[in-house]
Amino acid sequence: MTSTASNCATKESRAANVLPRLIQAGMGIRISSAKLANATSRLGALGVVSSVGLRHIIIDEIRSGNSETIAAAQSFPIERYVKDLLEFAPGGTKNKQSAPLDHPDPKKSEMPKRLSAICAFIEVTRAKAGHRGQVGINVMWKCSLTVLPSIYGAMLAGVDALLCGAGVPMELPDIVRRIRSNHDLVYTPLHGTDTNVMLDISSDETTASLGKFKVPQLIPILSNFAFPKRIMDIWEREYGGAKPGAFVLENHSAGGHNAPPRNKQSFGEMDEITTYFDKVKALGIPVYVAGAGSEREDFLSWTEKGAYGLQVGSRFALCEESGMRADLRLKTIDFNASSGGEVITSSRLSSTGYPFKLVPIEGTIADPEVFDARKRICNKGYLLKSHYETKEDGSVKETYICPGMPEKQYVNLGGDAEDTVGRGCLCNALIATAGLGECNEPALITLGEQGRLVTQNLSAREVIENIMSPEFVTSKERELSLNYRQC
Repeated sequence: MTSTASNCATKESRAANVLPRLIQAGMGIRISSAKLANATSRLGALGVVSSVGLRHIIIDEIRSGNSETIAAAQSFPIERYVKDLLEFAPGGTKNKQSAPLDHPDPKKSEMPKRLSAICAFIEVTRAKAGHRGQVGINVMWKCSLTVLPSIYGAMLAGVDALLCGAGVPMELPDIVRRIRSNHDLVYTPLHGTDTNVMLDISSDETTASLGKFKVPQLIPILSNFAFPKRIMDIWEREYGGAKPGAFVLENHSAGGHNAPPRNKQSFGEMDEITTYFDKVKALGIPVYVAGAGSEREDFLSWTEKGAYGLQVGSRFALCEESGMRADLRLKTIDFNASSGGEVITSSRLSSTGYPFKLVPIEGTIADPEVFDARKRICNKGYLLKSHYETKEDGSVKETYICPGMPEKQYVNLGGDAEDTVGRGCLCNALIATAGLGECNEPALITLGEQGRLVTQNLSAREVIENIMSPEFVTSKERELSLNYRQC
């Protein structure tokens, strides 16, 4: 290699390790699709796909014979995973079967885990196609049963960043280290959950495949000072001095799940990001701000205060490349333009127990009559968690339960009927919002308070131009194209 070529390669490598200043948030289910993440990452943002629900979504694409999805599957480096997934293709032995659910029996859990891994691989692979921009995956910690396989599959696709929210990803450095070393993973339980998780990968022999990629940036999404400080201390002490690539500090006005309020009842001054931003910034890790602005002036204001950048979700959820069903997306934009209605924070809807934002659009699950008329169902299982029952002989039986289940099913599995009151099935409702699924569950639209400001139908490009500037987008589009050479 010539000196000039070597210098060019060095500069390009350094650029690839610098996080973008704007994160397009990972929104499930399938709102932050590969299509959206591809569009944003090639224009200079960190494009993020959501890992939630991918096993069912990708299997349905395979079932329909989607050639792009099948081609991406065939590029997965472990043949038995490919075989498992393609059995759902037209002519395959499982084409008419439902996607399998996670199961507490280790043998019965192997297939769902392999499918979750290859499905995450496919989504990241498609998001990274055709450009050199950076792509992340959002891994929801409360979806504990798919945390490990989603990270594994994403890393095999060369994901650039792992963003983890709805929980505290305390084991994240250890997970990444073990995956890169091709070691089995066991966490009993995964931090902040009651659920034991494991992933057997030692026979996959993926060290060489993973060695082609740099270690992904680790980005916890948190809503106070205590957890970033604790992560810094524990990662330093237990995981060889590992450090986050950044923190995302998410204000309670953000969409989707929010951290519970400090007083356990309602959000107040102590929950505002301004009360802990400076303390987290002083930890010396880059800080993104989420749920506290999505305009150019917000970006400039926060970066002047020392933030590294912004994470923006709701504006991208309503852009043209979003995975949201087109009629619902346009209906929400019209609602914003014509209504004085506010985004609702429900303390009961989500089976996680976390507050959840929803938009009161007629005909969706936010409508009390629609919610009450819906038939409760649990056939996707992404929010299942472990329940342990000590039997008469002293042995312990583990089952998976979710308070979004039908009440009788939940109680029969050992749950308390009171836990089911006011709960919805986020899995099916959010799949319906993306125009997918088969059970006729009413849709659910979640946005942050900034999402109420979206009154125009814009493209992802226009959203990024509004936040960063048209000049920024033009420059990044050129720099991140496959044929661009800096020298």
